[in-house]
Amino acid sequence: SVLSVSLAYYSARIIGNGKNVSVNAKELTINFDNNNEIASGIIEPGWSSTNTFSVENKSKTTFTYDIVLKNYKNTTKTNGYLVYKITSTNGYNMTEYKDMPKDGENTYDLVIARGITIEPGSSNKQSYTLEIKYLDSTEDQSIDMGSTVTGSLYIVESTTNENNPYTKGTLGYQIMEDNSNIKTRTDFSTTYTDVNIGTMYKAKENNTDVYYFAGDARNNWVKFGGYYWRIIRTNSDGSIRLLYHGDSTTATNAYINDASSFNSSYADPMYVGYMYGTSGSLENNRTNINSSVIKKIVDAWYRNNLSSDYGKFISKTAVYCNDRSNPAGGYNTGNTTFYYGAYTRNVAGKTPTYTCTATEDKFTVDISTGNGKLTYPVALMTVDEIAYAGGMYGSNADVWFYTNSSNTSSTGTLKWWTMSPYYWYSGGYADIFYLFGSDYPGYTSNNNVTNAFAVRPVISLKSNVFWKSGDGSADNPFEIYTE
Repeated sequence: SVLSVSLAYYSARIIGNGKNVSVNAKELTINFDNNNEIASGIIEPGWSSTNTFSVENKSKTTFTYDIVLKNYKNTTKTNGYLVYKITSTNGYNMTEYKDMPKDGENTYDLVIARGITIEPGSSNKQSYTLEIKYLDSTEDQSIDMGSTVTGSLYIVESTTNENNPYTKGTLGYQIMEDNSNIKTRTDFSTTYTDVNIGTMYKAKENNTDVYYFAGDARNNWVKFGGYYWRIIRTNSDGSIRLLYHGDSTTATNAYINDASSFNSSYADPMYVGYMYGTSGSLENNRTNINSSVIKKIVDAWYRNNLSSDYGKFISKTAVYCNDRSNPAGGYNTGNTTFYYGAYTRNVAGKTPTYTCTATEDKFTVDISTGNGKLTYPVALMTVDEIAYAGGMYGSNADVWFYTNSSNTSSTGTLKWWTMSPYYWYSGGYADIFYLFGSDYPGYTSNNNVTNAFAVRPVISLKSNVFWKSGDGSADNPFEIYTE
């Protein structure tokens, strides 16, 4: 037998060479003992760097501040090797090391500690140590060779997010405060895969501002009901929409069923319905008296896993859109192809929307905001939500709805369903949008409703649930009080 060993050793460079800095802001004094650059020199397995600094409040009032890495950039490729930890005598403390976020060639300001309070008086001086290290491993780490890490330590005054519509202490409030960089996207003609930390994007649902995560979002993790979830967006009723991610952040089986059809037949347009009625007309289809195959699976899982212990925290007014509007082609049950509204927006027009126009297609439990046809407040993701998140029909999209915290496929090789109708094909096929697994990472496509794909439920936490802990990272996901 022959044993082959790869030596996990290389050199990468930390760019920048800082100098001693003292900063005063509103009588807050910050002294950097060595320099405010996060590191200098060569990085290699086993390397570490330490910055020490202190914060003193010489005013007469309490001060709240954030610790920020300005102009931060990290081009390493791996997870779990380059990590940091902050410790303090009487300030902010981390109990475990945390990954340094990767961002490719993007430079941005990274908040590494938020909302720290310091009382006035020299006796309340807070002394800090920031340690950054690259862990040595028996695995081959050469993929990080030549990577760069840059950034400068700053102390900035904490400010309230002016876009934050939530009550202080709620999960929504904390999400918005931790992601106070609010942007707007207008171009959906390409995939969007940028790393995003501390950023949300604004759109509209029924003329109400809603906020969503896009690209390679790193801090939209939630732990709830014994499972891990990814935050999709906020809803117009203020609830927080979540996509199922299974038993761990590294799961490659983030689904409740690995091979379900969407419906029992593809031979009629009515079978694109999450619920459906009878054949013959769109009006008949939308009477919603029959549950689809996939809805029965989702309902059973919710009933067995969330309903009794956690149902009171889940919104019954949130809308799940099974958009059966058909602006292109004209409804028929024969041999003429027609396209549903989700196709027209996301394939032909590249103009997604969160607004669901027809009441019959607004699946809700509470009839005040939709059709009131759901027994349980759970459904599936829409293709419009996929587009806002960074995906695009006909293209791979290595973004948050595809990846786990190890940057591999959350569903392995398995494809998974959305709840958005695609078209009625002239050959007699009713099609739904779906997503690929690792064979074509995050690729959006369509197929007829009898195909067997994986099922990933979507729920929405109420707007008034209270934040308990967490910052949304994979290591420290958001949690709510459920006592």
